[in-house]
Amino acid sequence: MNEPEFDAFIECWNDARFFEAHEVLEGLWMRTRDEYQRGLIQLAAALYHIQRDNVKGARTMCDRALPRLRLESNNSSPIEAKAMIDFASCVRRDLSDSNGADLINSRPRL
Repeated sequence: MNEPEFDAFIECWNDARFFEAHEVLEGLWMRTRDEYQRGLIQLAAALYHIQRDNVKGARTMCDRALPRLRLESNNSSPIEAKAMIDFASCVRRDLSDSNGADLINSRPRL
């Protein structure tokens, strides 16, 4: 059974509402303390930083998210880890001052 927070995260993520995506998943993470969920939160925060033209903040959040996304989750998730790891790696590697919108548009749709 999916947690309702995942459904809300997915809706926000697909709608490019990354601040809200981060916020809705945080409640679940507070209950589970699952590091994979924390990585998803941090990746959403990275994209929010990109939307606000904060490249340095986005890179920092990707650096924090990637190790957590690579950890095995103790809880089931409807969000496939590999796609999120690949995307976060791409953002971290390719982000520049001029391509943030293109990277956001290339995100996996959940």
